[in-house]
Amino acid sequence: MNKTILAAILIMVSLKPAAQAADTTVRSVHIGFSYLLAIFPQSWVQPPINAYAEDITPEEVPRSKTIISKGLGKYPETTLKNLLAVYFLRQIKFYGVAYGGTNSNNTIYLVNEGALKGYTDKYLEQTFHHEFSSILFRNFPSLLDTNQWKNANRPDFIYNDPENGVGAIRNNQSSQDLDTSFCLKGVLTQYGGSSVENDINTFAQNLFRPDENFWDYVERFPRIGEKTRLLMQFYKRIHPLFTEKYFRNFEHQ
Repeated sequence: MNKTILAAILIMVSLKPAAQAADTTVRSVHIGFSYLLAIFPQSWVQPPINAYAEDITPEEVPRSKTIISKGLGKYPETTLKNLLAVYFLRQIKFYGVAYGGTNSNNTIYLVNEGALKGYTDKYLEQTFHHEFSSILFRNFPSLLDTNQWKNANRPDFIYNDPENGVGAIRNNQSSQDLDTSFCLKGVLTQYGGSSVENDINTFAQNLFRPDENFWDYVERFPRIGEKTRLLMQFYKRIHPLFTEKYFRNFEHQ
């Protein structure tokens, strides 16, 4: 066998145990850094979803641990019982579409290709809160009135993605930048306009790791203010720690 090929194979083999050895537990949540089919629900690895992922690079493991420790630290222990594991991966694809993050019943999957490629500390922590809010919304559906939520939108506004975000990503309509034109409609971002769940996710990530102008927009745009209050009530019903004062503490991170 060619020596160069043999060396490459040995490196690839050696990386898997190293990544697995880096796995840890933070506040009773398993934090994983290597890809095995078993980390995904079985239905995800079958057509049409065809889940695909790659191991995170070893140099990104320490930063990922720091970020997830900070993110998990913003929730009380009882709330974290809804979360079993968080996996950091270099790439994830579903339906042939690259994702930055997703979630299953009790697990979160986050992509981290390094800060130079846009996977900054802020982006990764926001994505964690974004995905965790989906798990909490599914587990506590009666605590947030989605009719009230939709009524806060401008009357002519319609969520535009029947695929619940997949189409928005595929069609390059998934910007997470706060946008005043969307705020007038009642949603914070382009991606938030794709579905109710993605709308909720976008507000959640800004409650726990706010963009610079988020609280200004809460004051400036009545529809944004109404949804923010609804979501804070949702979290407070889950645990009394989650008051407006608590969320405001994250304003100047």
